[in-house]
Amino acid sequence: MSIDTVHIFSKPVSYYQKLQIEQLLAHNDAVLLTGDACYDHISYSQFSANLYMLTSCAIARGVSTDSGYTLCCDNEWVNLINSAKKSITW
Repeated sequence: MSIDTVHIFSKPVSYYQKLQIEQLLAHNDAVLLTGDACYDHISYSQFSANLYMLTSCAIARGVSTDSGYTLCCDNEWVNLINSAKKSITW
């Protein structure tokens, strides 16, 4: 399955409350968590089946690597964005 848009989040879901994230993501979109968004990975998991998290951010924050997300190193997330039609950093 090809990814239409990679949505990159760096803060907890509550920070984006007014955006109504669930209405902005389409079926073929992916969610990539960076920074403090990793703490709130459970909340983000409801928005997409294509879930990614930066490995370095997860490790730095002590987030379990068995959280259902695909962990990405720097090269992998760059490839993820390059393979998508577009990306949005929120």
